[in-house]
Amino acid sequence: MAHGRRVAVLLVLVGVFLGLLIVEHPPRGTHPPAGQFPQGGGPRAGVDPVDGELTAPDRAARRPIAVIVDNFPAARPQWGLRAASRVYEALTEGGITRYMAVFTAHDADRVGPVRSARTQFLDYALELHSALAHVGGNADALALIRETGLVSLDQLRYGAAYRRIPARGVAYEHTVFTSTRILRELLADRGWADPSPLPSPPRWEDGASEGPRPAVSRIAIDFSGPAYRVEWVYRPQSHDYLRVLAGKPDTDAATGQPLTARSIAIIVVPRVHGRTVINEDTWTYADLGSGRAWVVQDGTVLPAQWRKPTRESPLRFADGSGQDIAFERGPQWVEIIPPEVSPAFGSGSP
Repeated sequence: MAHGRRVAVLLVLVGVFLGLLIVEHPPRGTHPPAGQFPQGGGPRAGVDPVDGELTAPDRAARRPIAVIVDNFPAARPQWGLRAASRVYEALTEGGITRYMAVFTAHDADRVGPVRSARTQFLDYALELHSALAHVGGNADALALIRETGLVSLDQLRYGAAYRRIPARGVAYEHTVFTSTRILRELLADRGWADPSPLPSPPRWEDGASEGPRPAVSRIAIDFSGPAYRVEWVYRPQSHDYLRVLAGKPDTDAATGQPLTARSIAIIVVPRVHGRTVINEDTWTYADLGSGRAWVVQDGTVLPAQWRKPTRESPLRFADGSGQDIAFERGPQWVEIIPPEVSPAFGSGSP
């Protein structure tokens, strides 16, 4: 009988221990509700500097890791994007878009496919003091990485932090993956784990505002053709946006769950076509200065102006009166479009 009681007590203690682990480390690829961590500070309160999400202090203080992610149709669905604090999307060559996914508070055991770097992402990685995970890059991007001192976790140099996972019918260039946990071990080994504090984090809003919502509930961006048509559909019940890509809900292969965002920033950035020093096709984006933008959140579309005076200064958004726009806490997407691409705003059910 005493032995039975000891076993029961042991099982209870194990259950309590596992419960604590679940609270301290949310499931990979998920974003905990804002109320999970106490507001206004405290021993367990921290703020993810990239998406404003409340999290544990040690996770909020980690160096962001930016990963260049493939978006060729054969690479879909990608792995690990639901764990990202922010994702940037921009056109590269041939009408193909590519992502830069930034990970801070959350980890993903498999991220990718990982692709080569392009210059249109580097200034955003610099402003966040991110380390950049990529598989080489074109000549312009590699030169800019060296010039700016961006922390580069290039697969061509640190191959042990990456792995190839072949798939039937998928070309070789779409088979490289990494893990944010392994990348963080690499940062620690190299002495690069501690970031500089961000100069001025954005203003954050706590939760959706009350009151009626406008009729705009669907945003469409035709980057180049049907395979790269993006839609964001507002879901009033959860106050977030469902991502639709090429006519289908966009999902994370790691979880099978749809990709969502609390806010979407759309910025218009001029670009110039050219060739690198080794005659590679390339685009150069004029991402320093200011330009037209829209901030989409909580069922609203707010015309705005984006501002980024220097490479290291944070991308900011101002309303018509020149005041900085506050963002809702939670995962974000930044859609970078050239002037010839016009977003469409309309209504439609999820």
